[in-house]
Amino acid sequence: MNTIPQFILFITGPTDAGKSTVAAQLAKQLDNSVNIDVDRIKHFIVSNFLYDESSKGIKQWELLGQNISLLANNFQDAGYDVIINGYIGEAAWKLLSENTQITHKVLLLPHESEVTRRDSSRDASVAMEKKVVNEHYNYFSHSPTYSDFVKIDSTGLTQEETVNRIKNLI
Repeated sequence: MNTIPQFILFITGPTDAGKSTVAAQLAKQLDNSVNIDVDRIKHFIVSNFLYDESSKGIKQWELLGQNISLLANNFQDAGYDVIINGYIGEAAWKLLSENTQITHKVLLLPHESEVTRRDSSRDASVAMEKKVVNEHYNYFSHSPTYSDFVKIDSTGLTQEETVNRIKNLI
């Protein structure tokens, strides 16, 4: 039986920070938990999810925030611990945080050189350019949105060590 009180945990960070991997591993270690992967929800919009937050793009981000909130709240109401992992834009974050009681917020932030190294080892079809990786890293490092998140430098940590640090928070 799960001894950790019921929670909603949000894990975010730059590309290749380990969000999805760590969230999946954490969810497997907890009884009665769900892992909501933001990218999977984004991919519900099959034809052209717009990553910018202008005009039509902002509507998609708002819809994403609303739907993640509904999923998280429904699972929590049914007695599940909820892990949400991924990157969401400001419009989605605003709606999610207004409509869902997120009990724990974690920012995985390995060193920039580590994020760049991890991205370079990805398949070319999903790897990002170094410039984009650096922009994401700088955004997560300096955005006031994440000022109240617990920051975990996972550069020298194994996946299991990162999971254990998060478990100690919850």
